[in-house]
Amino acid sequence: MIQRKKTFIALALIFILGFIFHNKYINDFPSHIHAWAESDRYALSLGFINNDLNFFQPETFVMNSPFPGDWKVAGKESITAVNFPIHDFITAIIMKVTGVKSPIIFRLYTLIYSFIGLFFLFKLSFLLTKDYCKSIFILIFAATSPVFVYYQGGFLPSIPSLANAIIGVFFYTKYLHKKVNRYFVLSLLFLMIATLSRTTFAVSLFTILGVEFIRILRKDVKLKHQVKPIILCTALILSYYFYNIFLRNKFGSLFLYHLLPVKNIQYLIEILTTTLSNWGDQYFSKFHYFIYSFLLILAAIIQIRKKNKSAKLIVEMRFLVSIIFLGYICFAFLMFRQFQNHDYYFLDTFYLPLVILLILVIKTIPNSDSKIKNAIYIISIIGVSAPMVLNAYNTQISRREYKNPKVIAYENSAKLLDSLSVGKNAKILIIDFYSPNIPFALMGRKGFTTMSYKKKDIENALNWDYDFVVMDNQIFLSNVYSEFPEIITKLNKVGTNGKISVYTLCEEGTDNTIFEFFGLKNNETNFETLMNYDTTNGNQWSNIQKTSEYYLSGNNSGFLSSNEEYGLTYKSKKIFNQCCKNKTLLFSSYFLKKQKELNNCEIVISINEEGENSYYKSFNLKELLNETNKWEKIDLIIQLPEIQSNDYEFSVYIWNRGKSNLFIDDFKLNLF
Repeated sequence: MIQRKKTFIALALIFILGFIFHNKYINDFPSHIHAWAESDRYALSLGFINNDLNFFQPETFVMNSPFPGDWKVAGKESITAVNFPIHDFITAIIMKVTGVKSPIIFRLYTLIYSFIGLFFLFKLSFLLTKDYCKSIFILIFAATSPVFVYYQGGFLPSIPSLANAIIGVFFYTKYLHKKVNRYFVLSLLFLMIATLSRTTFAVSLFTILGVEFIRILRKDVKLKHQVKPIILCTALILSYYFYNIFLRNKFGSLFLYHLLPVKNIQYLIEILTTTLSNWGDQYFSKFHYFIYSFLLILAAIIQIRKKNKSAKLIVEMRFLVSIIFLGYICFAFLMFRQFQNHDYYFLDTFYLPLVILLILVIKTIPNSDSKIKNAIYIISIIGVSAPMVLNAYNTQISRREYKNPKVIAYENSAKLLDSLSVGKNAKILIIDFYSPNIPFALMGRKGFTTMSYKKKDIENALNWDYDFVVMDNQIFLSNVYSEFPEIITKLNKVGTNGKISVYTLCEEGTDNTIFEFFGLKNNETNFETLMNYDTTNGNQWSNIQKTSEYYLSGNNSGFLSSNEEYGLTYKSKKIFNQCCKNKTLLFSSYFLKKQKELNNCEIVISINEEGENSYYKSFNLKELLNETNKWEKIDLIIQLPEIQSNDYEFSVYIWNRGKSNLFIDDFKLNLF
């Protein structure tokens, strides 16, 4: 009865932490860090629904792929090679049965799978330490890793595969402890599923097979008991591996399948430095690292003072973890270029052996064999858990501050296409360079993406077999028109919702001007103002910081320093004519950045009516500026809402959230 209560408490703790971290986000479309990768997995589930649950022909919405072809070859199908997509397939079945296709199904599936993994981690810890308090600590430590928490309720196969690997290691440990062969079979089963879905877990699988081979040589176990499950496991992995090659050769792949090794030691050090800078405090918090280091030192001291040898099971587990670590170090050399940009690779590699090592570390510390010591352990666990839980919660919030611009642009796009009688089977060409499956999943249509703004790539794509062209209004001038101005003579607009526009190809060409292309009649501007930092401007402008260090025209430019939160600002209460309260804003300006990576720095357009904000739109310059030490022009076109009140204030300003340094010139606003 006591054991059941303790198990229930562990399960309750897992569910409570999951609710705290994920209740606000459980139905969110993939919109934040690595939305690209997550939307690809979500698209796979929707693809299985579209193909009547044909597991052996996984598909998304994109009909041209990066591997091979680099997006430049139009395919006839949206089928893609992908590692064993069992989790995407199961979520598709649930969606089909329930009739619910929203992200909540996928997120709940992954979240519940993570709960199972954490529960087996608790069981693994208890199996090795025989101590309930220590096992609860291990559970909380692992469950509050910021990167684990972020993907815990997400779409990537990393979490289900990690959970399967934990289950596999648990059963293997139990097999070593109990000498019952069915535990070895169960271990292979779960590690095989983990490996099929996420190849990185092959390191754990083949480490265990290697350890078993050593045990066979030492005659600790008989080969005849192991050979059948090992052969079957290997055969299944190889079978899908070769089938995936067949899919890739026939249809291509959206998913990376080749190695990205480091070129030399200098490059390795550079990538390692970048990786730790980008994600070091996301793998674990500083407090996690402090506690881990403290326990390592404490365990080392205790181990040195101990005279008796460790139990055979602990020795075997230490050897197992050491080999797994070595395997992942070798893997890191082969794929290190991915680590600097993809935080979830930590979950696929070093997370599991680090947590198992922590279990072995606290095993060395004496168990709570009295009520007083037990009380001290409980108080200590509560004391160290609070900051870890709080950090994980705050990290969840901070990771969602930035929202993928394509999610914003394509929200409600399916309604626009429906209203324009664009059929569900219509093929769409998206001229864009960002997160390919996001627009298509939100539109609910298949098609092609240029994944480039280069003129030759757009011209190539315009010759493909599609029905409609869709573009993001906000980046059209800056990215598409600037590279390929002739495009306005090749397309006819069908409709727009202010965020995206739908076009058809005009075979014979048109005489459109840029104003006619956007429906701005007679090239007439109702209002124009310019800040060039050389002439005197009205009192509507503020935060004007001049410099002659760099300039585009005249003798001065503007400068935004890292200690300024707000840069150049334009405010007016008289900009709209009473006869026409809704306008199209054309924004253009030149910017020059000195640093390679620009922190969050946004162009903000807002309207305040009667003391309350009625309109707010921001554009992050780190997404728009690509060059360093070179002036770049940014053009934005924004459909402003109708002004309901005469008491309003219109403003355009630079919000320097990331404390960047930036040069500015010819900051221009036009209203049509």
